[in-house]
Amino acid sequence: MKTQIKYILILLVIFLCGFNASAQWNAEKELEVTFSIPPIALLDIEPGINNAIYFSISPAIESGASPQIQDVSSETLWLNYSSALSAIHGSRKIVAQITGSDLPDGLKLNVEASSYRGSGKGNLGHSAGKITLSSQPQAIITDVGNCYTGDGKGNGHSLTFSIEVNDYSKITADDESAFTIVYTISDN
Repeated sequence: MKTQIKYILILLVIFLCGFNASAQWNAEKELEVTFSIPPIALLDIEPGINNAIYFSISPAIESGASPQIQDVSSETLWLNYSSALSAIHGSRKIVAQITGSDLPDGLKLNVEASSYRGSGKGNLGHSAGKITLSSQPQAIITDVGNCYTGDGKGNGHSLTFSIEVNDYSKITADDESAFTIVYTISDN
């Protein structure tokens, strides 16, 4: 009887080991993981409270002298953006243009984006240098890839505006003239 119990225990151990060995062959499973990132093209002007720029031309102090441009430049605004491109698009650009009205005759309005500064990451854009704004879109930032600039003042590209009198004969007295500068981020 002891021998039979011994054989039964040996058979039971062999059976259980065989069962465990066969169960381990099926211990690996595959799981497909899928995710997607949609194309992203976001643009913002910071600080966002009052993004108006003011310039004025004051009369000359002395007869025969040229009028004086007040508030010649402003470096208080920052261009922030986020970009995620599809594989078929190489890069993006940011363009600026005047809309809503025209710049008064005899004046030129320039804008220049600084080199990138801030806490962003990725393939950040490059300044196109100083451009003269008009009703036609002109690149102000080029080579924008997959990136983000960081949000708020001190992140992205600071914008410096300057105004020039390019033809005094065309300047007319006007209480106030206003127009809008529109920035657009688009695929190249």
